[in-house]
Amino acid sequence: MWSGSDVVLGEATRENPGFSLFDESLVVRVVVEGGRAAGVIVRDLRSGEEHRVAARFVVVAADALRTPQLLWASGVRPEALGRYLNDQAQVVFASRLRDMPPLAEDAPTAGLAEYSGVSWVPFTDDMPFHGQIMQLDASPIPLAEDDPVVPGSIVGLGLFCAKDLRADDRVVFDDEHVDGYGMPAPRIHYRLTERDHGVIERARQEIVRLAEAIGDPVGDRPFTLPLGSSLHYQGSTRMGLVDDGTSVCDLDSEVWGVPDLFVAGNGVIPTATACNPTVTSVALAVRGARKIAAVLSQERTSTVSASA
Repeated sequence: MWSGSDVVLGEATRENPGFSLFDESLVVRVVVEGGRAAGVIVRDLRSGEEHRVAARFVVVAADALRTPQLLWASGVRPEALGRYLNDQAQVVFASRLRDMPPLAEDAPTAGLAEYSGVSWVPFTDDMPFHGQIMQLDASPIPLAEDDPVVPGSIVGLGLFCAKDLRADDRVVFDDEHVDGYGMPAPRIHYRLTERDHGVIERARQEIVRLAEAIGDPVGDRPFTLPLGSSLHYQGSTRMGLVDDGTSVCDLDSEVWGVPDLFVAGNGVIPTATACNPTVTSVALAVRGARKIAAVLSQERTSTVSASA
């Protein structure tokens, strides 16, 4: 209900006569002609038929794993493609608040309610993890089973840890391995550095201290979730100042060496983060959109001048 195309794009987009949304479709290749992006090849997943969509600009925003997949499949393979893959190690715990007053009789007892919400604690160089404090009545983390849980009494704690950037942390593709759609299958190379392990251990100690400060910890120790659990994959199409092999696109998100091809999403973020990257990704996408809008505006002006 929060991330469907109908919600994200909204009524203003649907009412735009210049906009079309193709559902149950898969872009299998970016068309590059004369060294420039000229459109995409789209496969209808219901019929299997493929057709070409011509475009003045192509923007690929297919997440930090599938955006490099599509570029690779299209023969667009900068040296940094898929490299500097970055995520946030995640440590979680829960605590039971003491002496919780009973909720009103008509208050919801599960899911989102007026007492639901998330409070965020920014990370710093001295404290290299971002904190989240949230209501956890509907939680995948095992809660106390010895007595009924008072709604609103379980507080979830999460710490997201900043990770060292490494070129060898990457998603790779080749021409032999394919996924269920016939696209190059992603394979992940990813490891924690000694500093990363130290940050995670600090986070584990800190989250226990936090749990004890607000109530009675639920369980004996915090959980360190498997790598990738934050779903905040970043860096695989990162931007850079110059085309020196350490980035995929410029500061306007245009892919090096392929004019009119842009990338967007978390993969563009070039630095390590320890928090939800949505706002950062949107800000970078706005910059790229402004570049496209400026070029289109200039072209229209030139056309009008020529006609006059």
